[in-house]
Parts: sequence; structure tokens; C-alpha cells
Amino acid sequence: MASIVPPNATQLVKFTDQVAGHDRLLCFSTHDLMVIKPATRKEIDFYEQAQQRPDFECWIPKCFGNLHMATNSELAMLREQHMNDTELSETLLKAASSAEANTPLQDHRPIDSQGRSLDDILLCFLSLRCSQNVLHGFTRPCVLDLKLGTRLYDDDATPEKRDKMQKNAKGTTSEELGIRISGMKVYNTIDRTWAIYDKQFGRSRTADTILDGLLSFFFPTSTYARANDPVIVRDEDQDTGSSSSNSNNRKRISGTKMNWILENLLDDIGSIREYVQEHPELEMYCASLLIVFEGDKDAADTTWKCMLQKDQQEKTRSQEEEGQEEEEDEEDEPKLCDVRLIDFAHSRWDANRQAQDEGLLKGLDSIMTLLDKCMQKQANENL
Repeated sequence: MASIVPPNATQLVKFTDQVAGHDRLLCFSTHDLMVIKPATRKEIDFYEQAQQRPDFECWIPKCFGNLHMATNSELAMLREQHMNDTELSETLLKAASSAEANTPLQDHRPIDSQGRSLDDILLCFLSLRCSQNVLHGFTRPCVLDLKLGTRLYDDDATPEKRDKMQKNAKGTTSEELGIRISGMKVYNTIDRTWAIYDKQFGRSRTADTILDGLLSFFFPTSTYARANDPVIVRDEDQDTGSSSSNSNNRKRISGTKMNWILENLLDDIGSIREYVQEHPELEMYCASLLIVFEGDKDAADTTWKCMLQKDQQEKTRSQEEEGQEEEEDEEDEPKLCDVRLIDFAHSRWDANRQAQDEGLLKGLDSIMTLLDKCMQKQANENL
């Protein structure tokens, strides 16, 4: 897996759309094409082996490479010049080279912006993975992170870690349903606000109330959202200062589009579930399902129009031309929604494994059932 050097990358900044997880995600200040995440050797190995499995790779963010530790000469230069963080980021990025030159990754160490030494920073860079930003292309991405499985630790966990994770799962929807809301961020097109729900919101859900939580996510202008208080409510684009929507167009995204989004997510998760069941060698503990949909009405309307135009074009062109068109344009097409598996710090490929984890399958079945119920609620209550 090659190291990557994005053009004109001069600074790493906090990734503001993160809704869950202990690690601070970073991104480049010059573009939003990728995110940078601390990663263990085990996670890097998992991604490298996933690249040999295209039927699975399409369901995870693309991995572009890893940032690695500077050479001794580069390290000496950095110490002598006492560079600030911005210059340090630029130099370390330029130091990235081919996969053969990568230094083996060390155990994960979290990034700490307070009181960190130069060696600490370098060690962090040594275990950073550059991955596709699944949110790229969305104007106002609504993001949901769902923790999968009833077992939230792997075979390498210490007895203390196992005990802690078992206690964390007990009494939550992880234990009963195999899923738990880790966090979500959703845009209200009427109030022009962002609602942010943290992991405590997810922990407080039960098998009876998790559906209302998901309805708050998919239908943020509904009474379900008003009944489930978010942890934080931010005014429109407080973080970015963007204002792409027409200020006079305060309407919700149409029911037709939201129904299509739910149907598409349900189909995709069904495909993921089928792959997982048919490949017991895929071991995933404590992984997550990341669900994204377009929360900006104007952007959703534009994307919908493009989709209808494409459908019409496909009806009139030959099969050969259709294949060429998709190969060239598929990656750049605007999307209404996306779903990916993420967080593989406790995942691996084990050829000797004979059966898939029932807790993982249970979680995927549960989210499919809940999405179907969301569609029923939408139809019955005109959400």
C-alpha cells in the first residue's frame, strides 16, 4: 500500500464531520477528498488484504496509503529548524514515498495537541492512514454511525478489556439487537440547524426506542426529531460559514426522495449482509456501519434531476456505450446517499474460520428491519 502525497497539502486540520470514535480524524485544509486516521498494523493489514477482494472493497472507504516516519536525516533537520505545526505537516507529507520504503507501523498512539514532543508527533504520523472521505460530494451530509455486533472485542483483548466491553454492551441495543447508535449529525432544512447526537444518546436507546432515534435522523423536521433532544444544536453552517441553499426555500426534502434513499440503503445493506454471511473468513468485531445522505434540499433536487436524466439516457444508448459511460463517470456522479463499513481495528481475514459471527449478522438484520419500519412509518404518517 503506497504512501500518498496530496498536491499542495500544507496543513492538517480537524475533520469536523466526525460523529463517533475516540480517535481524532484529520483532513487536509486544501481539499476534502480524504480523511487521515490513526491506524494499527492490524488495521493496515486488513485494508491491504481487502484490496484483493473487490466484492468487499466496494463497501469500505478506499485506502490511498499511509503516512510514515521521517528518515534520520529528515528528523535531524526538523529538530534543528524547530518547525511549527504547519511546516511540520508539510515536511512530513513530502517525506512520504513508496510502499517499499515505508517503515513498519507501531502500536496506535492517539494524537494529542497539548504538550506533544516532536518524537510523539512523528510516531503519530507513522501510524496514520489516508482514506477516502465518504462525505465528499455531499453539500450538507447527514451522518449516522452504527456500531455493529453483540461482541465488541476481539480475541486479542485483555481480560480487563473484555470485561469492560461486555459491561458496555449489556443493557444496550448492542446486546439485544446487535447495533447501537454511536453518533449522528443531521440537518434540519426548515430550522436551518444541525442536530448532533452523541454516544450517550445511542446508549440510552432501547429495542423499543431505537426506531424513534432513526426516524429523528432520516426525518429531522418531524415530531420524532422534536421528541428526541440532540446534545448540540448548531445554527446553519456555524463551522463552515457556507450558505448554498436559497434562504426562501425552507422546505423539507420530498418524501419521494427520502423513500428512494431508504430503499437504496436497504438494498445496499442487504448486499453487505449477503457478503458477510458467505465469507466466514471475514472477522469483524466492533466495526461500524456509516450511513450518509444529502441533507441539503437544493443539492438533493439537483442530484435527483441528474439521476432522472441519466436513467433516460441509459434507455436510449447501446449496452456497450452504457458500460463505457459508467466506467468513466461513476466515481464523479453526485449521490443522494452512501453506506460503508468502517473501523477495522479489531478485524482480520482468517482462512481457518468456519462460521460467521452471529452477533454481526444479527446487527445487519436489525438495521434492515429498522429501515423497513422507517419506510412504513413514512408511508403511514406522511413523514
